[in-house]
Amino acid sequence: MGLSETSSGERAHIAFFGVRNAGKSSVVNAVLGQELSVVSDVRGTTTDPVRKAMELLPLGPVVIVDTPGVDDGGALGAKRVDRSLRTLASCDAAVLVVDGERGLAPADRELVRRFGARGIPY
Repeated sequence: MGLSETSSGERAHIAFFGVRNAGKSSVVNAVLGQELSVVSDVRGTTTDPVRKAMELLPLGPVVIVDTPGVDDGGALGAKRVDRSLRTLASCDAAVLVVDGERGLAPADRELVRRFGARGIPY
């Protein structure tokens, strides 16, 4: 079954998680080979999950999801974090993007714990 014949619900959902400005959107754009997600030095640029259907060999049809950072603060930031965590509830695999300069943050460790609790490969 090809990309056009596979509904979104039947595709594997692969979501990219991490803290703000870890590089999630840059990695997603590289995987997709196109500028889907806005990239900037401003923390919290991604405000909602961004989804893109594609063919990823050898898996076949998948949905790639770029999520907001899970370390956002304030009332608006809490809404962004909630949207990221809701994405976690429906993904089949997770990619943890870690800032190479800052290293593994407490929020990253919490994500790893959540991946394990849900049995999500990462």
